[in-house]
Amino acid sequence: MTVLGRAQIDTASAARTTRAQIDAGNTGVCHRALGMEEGHIPDEAISATSSFDVKSVGPQNARVRQEKNGGAWCPKEVISRSVREFLEVKLPSEHLVTHLETQGRFGNGQGQEFAEAYLVEYWRDTLGRWVLYRDARGDKVLPGNTNTYIANKNELEVPFVASRVRFIPFSEHPRTVCMRVELFGCAWNEGLVSYSANRAGSHSSIDSEPDPLEDISYDGQIERRTMSGGLGQLSDGRFGPDDLNIDVSTEAYRWVAWLNDSLGGHPLEITFEFDGLREFTAVHLHASNSVTRGVQIFSHALIYFGLDPERFQANAVHAAPKFLNMTVNDTSRNITIPLSHRLGRFVKVQLVFSAPLILLSEISFDSTLVDTNITDELFEEFYGQESQLDYTMRPPLSNLNPDNVQKKSGETTHARKEVSPASSAPSEQAYIGLVTGVLAVLAILLGSAVGLVIRRTRKKDLLHTALKGPLPDKRATINMRDLRMSMSLTPISTGLVTNNSTANPNTLSKKNGAPGGPGGLYGHVVGDETDSETSSVYHEPFKLPNSKQEYGCLLKKDNLSKSGEYTADFTSVNSFQEEIKYSSQSFYCLTQPLRPPTNSATFPAPTKQTPSKQKTPGTPASSKTLQGPVSANLPPTAPQENFYAATDIVKTERREQHFTPGRFTPLLLPEQTPAGAQESPVFEFPRHRLRLLEKLGEGAFGMVHLCEADAVPECGGKRLVIVKSLWRGCPESNKQEFLRESRRLAWALRDPNLARVVSLCTAEEPICSLIEAPELGDLPTFLKEGSEPNAPHPVSYGCLIYFATQIASGMKYLESLGIVHRDLAARNCSVGRGYSIKISDHAMFCNRYEADYYVSDTKARLPIRWMAWESLLLGKHSCKSDVWSFAVTLWEVLQLGGGRPFAELTNEQVVENCSHWYQDNGHQRLLSRPAACPREIYDLLNECWRRHEAERPRFSEIHLFLQRKNLGFVPPPTLA
Repeated sequence: MTVLGRAQIDTASAARTTRAQIDAGNTGVCHRALGMEEGHIPDEAISATSSFDVKSVGPQNARVRQEKNGGAWCPKEVISRSVREFLEVKLPSEHLVTHLETQGRFGNGQGQEFAEAYLVEYWRDTLGRWVLYRDARGDKVLPGNTNTYIANKNELEVPFVASRVRFIPFSEHPRTVCMRVELFGCAWNEGLVSYSANRAGSHSSIDSEPDPLEDISYDGQIERRTMSGGLGQLSDGRFGPDDLNIDVSTEAYRWVAWLNDSLGGHPLEITFEFDGLREFTAVHLHASNSVTRGVQIFSHALIYFGLDPERFQANAVHAAPKFLNMTVNDTSRNITIPLSHRLGRFVKVQLVFSAPLILLSEISFDSTLVDTNITDELFEEFYGQESQLDYTMRPPLSNLNPDNVQKKSGETTHARKEVSPASSAPSEQAYIGLVTGVLAVLAILLGSAVGLVIRRTRKKDLLHTALKGPLPDKRATINMRDLRMSMSLTPISTGLVTNNSTANPNTLSKKNGAPGGPGGLYGHVVGDETDSETSSVYHEPFKLPNSKQEYGCLLKKDNLSKSGEYTADFTSVNSFQEEIKYSSQSFYCLTQPLRPPTNSATFPAPTKQTPSKQKTPGTPASSKTLQGPVSANLPPTAPQENFYAATDIVKTERREQHFTPGRFTPLLLPEQTPAGAQESPVFEFPRHRLRLLEKLGEGAFGMVHLCEADAVPECGGKRLVIVKSLWRGCPESNKQEFLRESRRLAWALRDPNLARVVSLCTAEEPICSLIEAPELGDLPTFLKEGSEPNAPHPVSYGCLIYFATQIASGMKYLESLGIVHRDLAARNCSVGRGYSIKISDHAMFCNRYEADYYVSDTKARLPIRWMAWESLLLGKHSCKSDVWSFAVTLWEVLQLGGGRPFAELTNEQVVENCSHWYQDNGHQRLLSRPAACPREIYDLLNECWRRHEAERPRFSEIHLFLQRKNLGFVPPPTLA
């Protein structure tokens, strides 16, 4: 039996993120290429009505930025108004399509054909018919191309859900056309098949003029007063703005409106059909509250569940939103209603008017598919459930009429008819027992809370970083700013090395005699070493205070901004710029972080700290900590009071860094070159000598490609280069900062084991920088191929240590300059001839490494499996945190590029493991010892993974140690 209580509504501002936002494009996730260019869509999924020549210009050649055979799809007929030819792309499943891109036939300079305009049709199996796409103004013709080489990307004002899409070339006059295409969007995982409702808009006649308040993208059946069987604006992931003054002639209206008068005073009713029986946890409604315009959030919501569209359970979820200043604040609201794990395939939502108009822009559900068949027994059991709700909690619909609304002191209330079931002695006894039980539970909880508070007060244990309760779904977002430590966290059940000295002999401890601290495995490098920092090549680290800025994020497009239309023009590199609009401030940024109000409990505003206030937390004494005997030369551990005081600061913000992070690189660069240093000149490179080989990725300010450069001044002859380019038309401030940062990188990265900036292209837009790219590719791929039998470049153990030595050498150089890499990993290391290694910074930007990064609640792309615990939890980055990452990188190398750090753990468990490092409770995990790893090398890894930064070795020490282990090794002559 289902016990139904009145649902408490969780209300928030329009900035609150729902699952629909994440899946449907408001964070940049839903405009990924769907696979035409990359080949994820196979040739057999691409068809056409005809082709001029199937082999050379057949539909399989219609892949954007690909020069296969004839270079495009060319229909057999000359296109005119009376001729219909189309290219059809079949997607592997239903997708929300948000952008379309077309390109003409370049044909290695021989092509002359392109489509100036085109139409689009789409198919969805549940719809059962082809629908002609129209924009917000009813126009069906989309702009195409103006030449054969520049791709044109169209953002769809009203996205659609489809499993097949047709591109129909269009021309007013007879014209020969050829097309290459790409689709952008994301998989449609909502499970929503369709929704039906009273017809939206301010009129009820189907013959009236087009109404911007209608559901303009609805693709189902629209009759005089109803619409049914389709999807539209309420499910496209686009949210309406607070400002209702929008010029509908130039911009899509994101709101769908219903008039109270047009419904005869009855509640607005919307019925949602899903793909099967689902368990619902919440529904999210985005509603306008422009009180001055007669628009207000609904007063009540009733949500019914059913297995049949004509029959619903009687026990509805009833909720009434309550906002502060709801009648005076015109901001739109996100309203979340918990659904208490109710089951159903059809959901009917009834919204009761509290004003003449209800405006909605998005409705989404949090649900999971229940793997069961709907049998007759289940059907009867489902509808046989009786509600034990006290019906005084839910007013009858007849009494939820806006005519009965009574207003008092700014609050909106409704007169209700009290309906109470007849009471009886057994029901009163059950009620008394229930109340007694509840009070007893509350007393127990209160006592437990008091005891916990006393315990936490004694220890001053204001820990903040662990996950709370069961792990969420893999798609859930970890709130990196508001994690709370649970003192009852249990160890993660994996085969990883634990931090308990009795659990595994591989764990460093006093028992095994592994030395710790600076006087441990390596000791300090003496001052007269030839490779020490006393050499003129190295300089003291820069001590320049700066502000903190998150680094690794994906791009986000501002859906509300209509300014800054950029048109690509990179003709010499096959036009790899794209038309797109951005608002983010970081090259890798998904979304520009909004500074919350200072009184926000969930997202406290960061406050700057002076360097003197930044203390590394100390560690309470523990017999389980991962360390050997500490040298007497180590600085004393911070006092307990200082440790917890620092923890209090961490609770409200990430630690600020004493570096200025680069906007176009994860490296933390100094603001300016040190005194006495001279910036080396960066050559200007002619753009026409670049040949595009591969697109690696894109970000908020530009793109990254692998190109071949002919006669790079510093390289000589043809060389591979990584090209970082800005979007055409970006602000002048971005260009100047990009050039300034590129020149600083050119000055800083002057080591044989660092990928250098070799040239710039600034004569015309888009400006770009050229960075060294070794010939043999990235290190993980090289290791995997080298470990196979009869590999052309075999990899021995000596090679592995040789690679590690070079990585340590490059990082030693950065350490000498006080530059923190922040993304050191095998994927950021490339192999050249002679088994040479160069460390770069572009992997975070590459699509192929997307799985190695976690998108946090701040929209930062974080390599959490490589990060030191203090970097992940405290936001503190230093050369010693790079030492931690180096150890993980060396572990990758010894795994021959085939192992992922903590592969047994989810992202949430990795964060939980870092919280154990923070607590120092003995439950922290280490990466296990690779099969090809000698004991002394694994001891090195453990030294790098010490909890205290001061106890980790410096890169100069690591480099010297590895050099001694690699004496006498000579790279194979075949690659020298």
